[in-house]
Amino acid sequence: MRRWLRFLVVIISTFIISASVADAAKKKKDKDKKDCVYCQKYEKLKDWPESERPIAFIYEEFDYPEGMFSKQSNKNSKSRQGMAGKKVFQRFVKGKSQLNKYQHLMIRDMAYFEALFNEMLNDKNAKVETLEGLKKGREAMRMSLQISPKAKTSEAVFKFWATGKMLTKAWKANKKKRKKKKKIDPEIAERAAVLANIKKQIAVAKVNAQRAATIEAQKQIEGN
Repeated sequence: MRRWLRFLVVIISTFIISASVADAAKKKKDKDKKDCVYCQKYEKLKDWPESERPIAFIYEEFDYPEGMFSKQSNKNSKSRQGMAGKKVFQRFVKGKSQLNKYQHLMIRDMAYFEALFNEMLNDKNAKVETLEGLKKGREAMRMSLQISPKAKTSEAVFKFWATGKMLTKAWKANKKKRKKKKKIDPEIAERAAVLANIKKQIAVAKVNAQRAATIEAQKQIEGN
């Protein structure tokens, strides 16, 4: 499991680095040469008729897993998009250096990446170029759990969320075990302190005994 998670971190990190490099390279390109396909023809989603879109670019309405969105953030599509965007930024941009440390949260928050992409498909002012870029990232993340690029958003969301919860539970259990190992019973600690004090006294007694023996020997020599 750990080997698999390390491999996943590498994939996500590679994607983030690649996205950063691609973004830097894109800025150097001429504005007319965009790194996308459909954005060459459509600027915003409202310009792109739903009848002409591939199924991957059509919004899916469904009930997200319980606990994924608060009552406040689940009021409408726009609020879900905002919450998902914050989660994605915090985990994969701001907190990318800690992906390896909190692998269980990384898996869980992939569900928010899916939600962000899906809710943006319900935003008529969303830029097609941005959506195409997010779709590439979504496919890279889906590879980690062997989720098909053609799978519905709902399937991917529930799989990421359930796997994240399972790993979080295991992480908490392991954390408790580590704490128990580090925690020392007060009685044992007291005995250890007494034993250490006795050992110290014995060491001092040995030194004093050796000194006394030396002094006594010296007296014997001087007396003779």
